[in-house]
Amino acid sequence: MKHVYITLILVLLMATAMSQDNSQIGRPALQHEMTPDELLRKGEIGRGFVETNPPVAPVRNVAEFDRMQGALVRYPFGIPISLIKEMATDVTVTTIVSSITQKNAVLSQYVANGVDTSHCDFLIAPSDSYWTRDYGPWFESDSANQIGIVDFPYNRPRPNDDEIPKKVAEMLGIPWYGMNIITAGGNYMTDGYGISSSTNLVWVENPTQTHEQIAQKMNDYLGITNFQVVPDPNISTGIDHIDCWGKFLAPDKMLIRKVLTNDPEYTALESAATYWASQTCSYGYNYKIYRVMTPQDQPYSNSVILNNKVLLPFMNSAWDDSAKAVYEAAMPGYQVIGFLGNPSTPWISTDALHCRVMGVADIGLLHLKHIPVSGNQPCETDYTINTDIIASSQQPVIADSAIIHYQVNGGPYNTTLMVNTTSNHYTGMIPKQPAGSVIKYYLTAADQSGRHASAPFIGAADPFTFQTVYTNLAAVPDTLWFIEPIDCLNGKITQLHNYTPNGISLDTVQQFGYFLPWYVDSMSVTSIPHLVNPGGDSVAIRVKMPLPLLSNPAVVYVTDSLRISTTAGNFYVIIMINQDLLTSVIDPASPGNIGCNYPNPFSSVTSIPLEITHRSHVTLDILDIRGVKVKTLVSGVFGPGIATINWNGTDSHGNKLPGGIYLCRMISENKAETKRLILTE
Repeated sequence: MKHVYITLILVLLMATAMSQDNSQIGRPALQHEMTPDELLRKGEIGRGFVETNPPVAPVRNVAEFDRMQGALVRYPFGIPISLIKEMATDVTVTTIVSSITQKNAVLSQYVANGVDTSHCDFLIAPSDSYWTRDYGPWFESDSANQIGIVDFPYNRPRPNDDEIPKKVAEMLGIPWYGMNIITAGGNYMTDGYGISSSTNLVWVENPTQTHEQIAQKMNDYLGITNFQVVPDPNISTGIDHIDCWGKFLAPDKMLIRKVLTNDPEYTALESAATYWASQTCSYGYNYKIYRVMTPQDQPYSNSVILNNKVLLPFMNSAWDDSAKAVYEAAMPGYQVIGFLGNPSTPWISTDALHCRVMGVADIGLLHLKHIPVSGNQPCETDYTINTDIIASSQQPVIADSAIIHYQVNGGPYNTTLMVNTTSNHYTGMIPKQPAGSVIKYYLTAADQSGRHASAPFIGAADPFTFQTVYTNLAAVPDTLWFIEPIDCLNGKITQLHNYTPNGISLDTVQQFGYFLPWYVDSMSVTSIPHLVNPGGDSVAIRVKMPLPLLSNPAVVYVTDSLRISTTAGNFYVIIMINQDLLTSVIDPASPGNIGCNYPNPFSSVTSIPLEITHRSHVTLDILDIRGVKVKTLVSGVFGPGIATINWNGTDSHGNKLPGGIYLCRMISENKAETKRLILTE
């Protein structure tokens, strides 16, 4: 009989527990806004909150679009299980439940709906509501690159909710810090680089602190150097949360909702968009602003970015597809997925998906902190790429994993390694490119924990971009090619452009060739010195060649150079002349000529025979295909006879030259002859 009583008691207890759980299913008694009863208890907010010392600086606030290992939700749900199922395909979904019994009930629902329960975890703790974004933890990394949680007094008198961040820190085994600023997560967004924003509700809710004191705490606890407090353009709502109208999509992108012109909030929302478009983002240029139409106050800005996905509240509206398209245009490479709310807990204009899901940062986060090269960059120099690779896993970065991937004018991606210079700082170079080139690039790295990271987060799908321009004096083109006889008759034109911010004096222009019979036929200015104004002013110079008409020109060239002297220095234009065009002007009585080198092509060394007809001074130079001298092999007086000169494929410093075509030029008594050499790898 005793066993029967015990069994009956257990059955009653379980029934009671299940009844308590089931009573919470459906729309909770609490609202997103404070209830009338809670308004009477506002004095309880923050009571007993203990502020701790901040994390050790430098501190970085983890952004929503950084790598997440999970998502925090609460049961009874404010979101559809289809959303939980989608999140659990990639990350761990932690569900807040009040008891083991409730956990088991949730697991049964997950199994019944096809949720991957291997990606599910539970936090057994009392809670008051499902708005995990508003009371949930904010993540930061400290001077030791350790991920921790920054907590704050939740701006609702909901003590169980207010304790959740501390319990999440205990669950994850990471530090917890208390920052005494009353606020809510829906009224906060950050870019991960030191810029964050809230509406001026944060000032209203903290009347005992000055604006400067609030900004200083944001800096101390989260590393925020630019805390943007802005008015709420949603004038018809009372919640004043920034996620109801705006959202950082990346450090340089912001989404702001848009309404029809007759909407009472139209002017305020347009002012907000104009304001943010005028602000400088952490990358050093103005924000890129994206607008999403919300004619019935649809909560499309109230979305969640979870790694490479955007989870978007759908309203079963004709505007759903338009909102999805805006996100796809703003965030190439991301998968944008829409979800309808539950009938019992529908999305509303001030309370949707973002309010009810909180991302959980990867506690071993691998972060590439990089300020991109952007805008117009000089074409005259290489482009230095710097990044800090921060491994919160405390595992070493794999040395050869730090890579720059770059593309020129839509071509294939090239790669170049970054080198660790100091601490966690890495640097590398993108080679200089011709003016007018469009360069796209992204960075990748990995650490020994197995983590991989890209900057930007999505990598090649949305790379950083810059263009190349002239910023100095530039001769365009910088090489004049005389290939056919008609080129000699018509001449070739180069233009000296001044792209500097100052006027430059053009002092002299070389009129005749050093070794070849070219001459300056005409210039676009009548006298020298001549002032070349800044901003692209130019001088045109036409070069001609006095050669007879010949047919069947070959493609072996000899070179010379035109020197232009200015107050900013000397500039050279290479003149490339088809060797066949010179056959009639090479003096057969020349004191010497070049024989055929052997072997040709060659990889290690080639022998160049010189036939000297009478005693004379002879110089033998090696030029690259651009006509730039890379080495002088001999320069001295030779008697008549055959001299053999060897070349081992190195430059004047002894460095091995890359394979390709080189020119061997012999100069004697102001006569020149050139032969082509082919160096193989």
